[in-house]
Amino acid sequence: MSWLTWDAIKLFVKKAWVWSKHHWKIIALVIWTIAVWTISRKRSKTMMKVLDTARKSYEAEIDALSKTHAEEQAKKAEAIDEYHKVVDSIEERYREKRDELTFEKRARIKELVDSHAGDQESLDRALQEEFGFEHVE
Repeated sequence: MSWLTWDAIKLFVKKAWVWSKHHWKIIALVIWTIAVWTISRKRSKTMMKVLDTARKSYEAEIDALSKTHAEEQAKKAEAIDEYHKVVDSIEERYREKRDELTFEKRARIKELVDSHAGDQESLDRALQEEFGFEHVE
């Protein structure tokens, strides 16, 4: 190495040292940034795996919930159909029994009227006892 080169290097180092003492915050920030980037780069792969696993788990849960919801809706529709069938059946039986009862009542009233043809008071008593009717004048 020649004398000029050595002097040039010493001069550069002195100027760099003066600049570094004056702008030490910039150097510290650059070193800090490099350190954080190095540390976080190693963890970022792990974090990406964790996020990917969480996303897949979320999608699986959403699929399960959607499937369960669809099954519940199908069961609900089936239960509503069954309910309507039962209600229709009950209403039909009610109509039949009501008509049958009305026919039986009419026959029983006619029988009571025929058996108590001449006695109005005994007919009134029999109707009141049998059906809860009251004779009002």
